[in-house]
Amino acid sequence: MKKQEAKLLSYTLLYDRSGKLITERVHTNIEELKPYFSEEEYSILKTLMRECTQKLDEVHNYLEDNLNARIMTN
Repeated sequence: MKKQEAKLLSYTLLYDRSGKLITERVHTNIEELKPYFSEEEYSILKTLMRECTQKLDEVHNYLEDNLNARIMTN
């Protein structure tokens, strides 16, 4: 049975018991998917991936800046 969907882009915010906060972005190389889409669909997908990646970078940088500015207590 062929899969009907694929995760193309994800952003995860992880917090572990030691208090460590980790951000993770995972993306798929959509060039491998090109044969499965029309030219128009692929163009839209490529634009979406570019725009989403840019916005997620902004979120990542925002979170990182705020975490670096917090007061650390031990």
